[in-house]
Amino acid sequence: MKLGFTNYLNNLSILDLSYFHSADESSTVVGGKTSASTSAVSLAGPGYAVAGASSSASGQSTYALTQTNTTVQQSGVFSYSNANAQALAVATSRNQTDTSLTTSSSTYLGINSP
Repeated sequence: MKLGFTNYLNNLSILDLSYFHSADESSTVVGGKTSASTSAVSLAGPGYAVAGASSSASGQSTYALTQTNTTVQQSGVFSYSNANAQALAVATSRNQTDTSLTTSSSTYLGINSP
């Protein structure tokens, strides 16, 4: 982030706040005849937000859930983007249980030139 003063008295200008942030996470748990795997990704930048999640479970009894949420707002000189992703997987066989949970979150906050 670079901060600089403009020619105007008492005005602070953000010269470079555009960044691109990617958060990729995944985890796998394997045990016996069960397995659970999840992954999540989120991206946020000026004017966009992207979130994705996946979950997989194998066993006698399985449960898989994915949830994503994105928000993009622009008001006057302010720009805000947020992306959240969550994945959950649970697998059970007899007395063996495997679980996997992954979350990812990205946020962008910018001040646009008037």
